[in-house]
Amino acid sequence: MRTGQTMRRMILTGLAAVVAGCASPSGQHFAGAGDGANVYVAPEHRSIRKVAVLPLKAPTELIGASVADVFITEILRSGRYELVERGQMANVLGEAELALAGLSASRAAEVGQMLGADGVIVGTVSEYENTARGGRTYPVVGISARLIDCVSGKIIWSVDLARRAQDSRVTLPEHARAVVHDMVAAVYKATR
Repeated sequence: MRTGQTMRRMILTGLAAVVAGCASPSGQHFAGAGDGANVYVAPEHRSIRKVAVLPLKAPTELIGASVADVFITEILRSGRYELVERGQMANVLGEAELALAGLSASRAAEVGQMLGADGVIVGTVSEYENTARGGRTYPVVGISARLIDCVSGKIIWSVDLARRAQDSRVTLPEHARAVVHDMVAAVYKATR
């Protein structure tokens, strides 16, 4: 009888380990997010492993670099890609790195190849402001981003989202993080 109980425990422990392995931390991080983002994913999206995130085109360099940093964090949390580290980008590109926001797709692909990346993420921050409504101020953030294959120059995925915060107590950077989180979650779900 004890042998049967021991065997049953071992089987249940093994099943629990398999189930736990299937529930990725990324999946949990993105559960319930991604609604509202507009996403396109090319059929060949699985061929990209190593990506570089370039500063996004924005009203200021600081906003573009800050939003790109938020993208980096969310993409790391997705577990889908290996990222080119900013320090490595600076070593390869020098000071020109900061002037890379808003590159054409073909030029961005060339830069990605210089960095040893399979793909490069570029984008635009079209809205990053506080707006007044009903006597209160609400943050509004609009971002579009795309992953470009460094070999073919094709767009692998594209995502955009513009949204006003529902709570006037939310700061502009907090709202930008929420928008980027939902964008990366939408890409994560669409590329499963």
